[in-house]
Amino acid sequence: MEYFIYLLFFLICIYTILKNKHFKTVEISTNLILFSFFIKTISGITLWFIFTYYYTENTVSDIYKYFEDGKHLALIFKQSPNDFFNILTGKTPNNLQTLDLYHEMKFWVKPNSYGIYNDNQTIIILSSILNLITNNHLILSVLYISSISFVATLTIYKTLASYLEWKKLFFIVLFFLPSIALWTSSLLKETITFCCLAMLIYFGNKLIYTLNLKNSIGFIIGCFALLISKTYLLGFILPSILCIVFIKILKTIKIKLIFFTCYASLICIIITWSLTHNPIKYNYENKTEIEKKKEYDRVNQISYNKNVLGKNYNLLEMLRFKQADYKYEARLANAKSLISTKKMDGQLSNFFLCIPYGLSNGFSRPHIFEVNSILTIYPALENLLFILLFIALFIFPRKLNSNQQLIIFSFGTFIVITFTFLGLLVPVLGNLVRYKAPLLPLLYFCLLTMIDKSKALNLYHKYTRK
Repeated sequence: MEYFIYLLFFLICIYTILKNKHFKTVEISTNLILFSFFIKTISGITLWFIFTYYYTENTVSDIYKYFEDGKHLALIFKQSPNDFFNILTGKTPNNLQTLDLYHEMKFWVKPNSYGIYNDNQTIIILSSILNLITNNHLILSVLYISSISFVATLTIYKTLASYLEWKKLFFIVLFFLPSIALWTSSLLKETITFCCLAMLIYFGNKLIYTLNLKNSIGFIIGCFALLISKTYLLGFILPSILCIVFIKILKTIKIKLIFFTCYASLICIIITWSLTHNPIKYNYENKTEIEKKKEYDRVNQISYNKNVLGKNYNLLEMLRFKQADYKYEARLANAKSLISTKKMDGQLSNFFLCIPYGLSNGFSRPHIFEVNSILTIYPALENLLFILLFIALFIFPRKLNSNQQLIIFSFGTFIVITFTFLGLLVPVLGNLVRYKAPLLPLLYFCLLTMIDKSKALNLYHKYTRK
């Protein structure tokens, strides 16, 4: 019965794509859009196949562990809707049967949450809804999610295409680039993040031209959705949002000045906060090596209680502990693609020394010289494509209007910050590729927008004629 319902849903999707004007564009044929829908569906199935038959340890596989927790939460809803909503509001159920199911959810509570919202709960809640719809069929849940991802991908294309000369190439990148196709088409946090970013892009772009209640509400909902799916991403994109607000309020075309001023102020605030708020001090004066070790352990425990348990914050110490968490989890899972990340020690000088390593890891790993399996070939080639396009934008620079500059600076700063922090914190190539995937559409959009199509094609025709 569940498969029949999905087949009906699938046919409705195809009919809608063929008949609804929102799924049509001037530049892209309906057949190509329909084929892209199939690619999204196949991508979701492919990732399910990889996690089921290639990575056979389901207990450490996100696609399975969140699905299983969602299954328990769905059972709680069937038995007691009241307990279900109590759990969503942070209350522990009293019913013994419900309590057993609650304790079976191994990822609902995250001990090292740093006092920040645990975004595991968002994907588990979504999984529980899909479990109720599909009667606990994972493959059907993946297929429903891939359809939603298709709508989000097409939304991003239709919203950003007007800024581009390379429209068809951007469409191909969005739907056929392996990292985007795989990691944003399944029951993973990255798919939710991708859909949230699509909402922000759609309503944010509308707000640039038309400030009204509908667009404002849509944008706020998008921000909230991003907050509960990937909290740190909202923090990284907020400075860009503030810059856009200042530019629109001041009605200025000095976009570079506004962004420079905003980010310089932000850096000063972070430096001041780190030096004055809950500073970490080790007293090593006149101590032996054994005493120094004890002093380190003593202060380290105090810092852990404040930063990880959420009682008080020092931003640099939080990053240090988060980096250590990622490394510990990678070793625990016997990750095969471990990479070196420069160790953070909570000091400001060390943080600035680590930034170049984060930039390098975030933008260039994995590269073609470290391909060690078939699953690292495609992200390595994607990074090579990024390098080639980055070089091309200097060879064929395009003169941008004010709106293009605004959106490039907004996306560009967001991407650089996010990729740098991922490069600093994430020690596993597979995870690094996956965490970057929702932002790759923005990265390639920025590159393609800044490359002059006519200059590039003129040079191409010049050499092909010879």
